Amino acid sequence: MRKDLKRKAVSKRHSGFTLVELMVVIVIIGIIMIIAIPNFARIQQEARLRGACQRIAQHLKQIRERAISTNGTFQITIHSPDQYHYTLTRPDSTSQVFKLGGEAGGRIRFGGTGVAGQPPEGNMAAPGVNGNDFPSSALFLDGRGGATNGVLYITDGRGNYAVGITRLGKIATYYFYGGNWN
Repeated sequence: MRKDLKRKAVSKRHSGFTLVELMVVIVIIGIIMIIAIPNFARIQQEARLRGACQRIAQHLKQIRERAISTNGTFQITIHSPDQYHYTLTRPDSTSQVFKLGGEAGGRIRFGGTGVAGQPPEGNMAAPGVNGNDFPSSALFLDGRGGATNGVLYITDGRGNYAVGITRLGKIATYYFYGGNWN
């Protein structure tokens, strides 16, 4: 009977983790979090910026389709100086204001930060003051599917995207990386 009690006491002492083992695990988790959280925040902000670019490209495609179906001309203008909004003016002269990025939030705005050159649809060497590269700072989408050739530049102060529109109404998105628009 005494041997059984000794065995239980010995096995009880060896079950579980020591304080040192728990501290090592906590330190490892802390190091992983120190590395992961800033990367996660950067990835999340980049996704917001990319999403805002894709949303405005999709919106322009929808407006172009509406122009074709109604045989009317739609106009897009960028608000200056706030650079966070754009106005859609319909053929009947009614207009509606949209916020760039919608609910994406953050500092997403029209413009470019530290970029050079332009996508193929560009007219100027770099983003204009209010983030667009259109003659008279307006994009027109007509009833034949054509458009004003130019680019809308979108930034959050770190990353840069662009939505290019050709005269034929083709809409493409670009990302500025390594000194080039890709």
